[in-house]
Amino acid sequence: MPNRPIGGLLVATVLLILAPSAVLSHAELDTISPADKSSGPSPTEIVGTFVQNLDPSKSSFALVDSTGTVVAKGGQVASDDVRKMTLPLTAPLAPGAYEIRWTTVSTEDGELARGTTTFTVVAATPSPSVAPSATASPSTAPSVSASPSAAPVASPSPSPSSGGGTQTSASDALIPVIAALIVLGALGLWLLRGRSRRVG
Repeated sequence: MPNRPIGGLLVATVLLILAPSAVLSHAELDTISPADKSSGPSPTEIVGTFVQNLDPSKSSFALVDSTGTVVAKGGQVASDDVRKMTLPLTAPLAPGAYEIRWTTVSTEDGELARGTTTFTVVAATPSPSVAPSATASPSTAPSVSASPSAAPVASPSPSPSSGGGTQTSASDALIPVIAALIVLGALGLWLLRGRSRRVG
């Protein structure tokens, strides 16, 4: 008889321990991406994992923006992991606050579960705008290199005219010398003839 109260207390204790786990045995959210209350660039998909196997036909995501508009809805349960559900996003999200509303039905106990998480999309900083200004600067370099090319073209032109001038001046100087030699030779011959006549 004294063993019955002890046995009853043990059974009651076990039931009290198991009761919360039975209540929490729905397909509750385990992890989600983007993480709850996170901020960053626009995600390409929403991925959630749950603590029980999901019923694909009764489990889904709904993505809602700050105005209450449903931006995307649905979800695909992975064939190789029935506790994972994915919602692809076909277009980038505009900067702002978003809410993920998830609904699941467990195939293990048939129970329905719901919940919400939030995240914020931050606008990307326009860092590449500085790059084009650096690429435009080399375009000024060819204009400077073109100017020296004009200088050598002008320098050879005076040389032929100066060379021709030296040749004509030399020939002009030789003509009077030759003429003087001829005159002197003629005078010499005339003088010699005059002396020969006197002697004769």
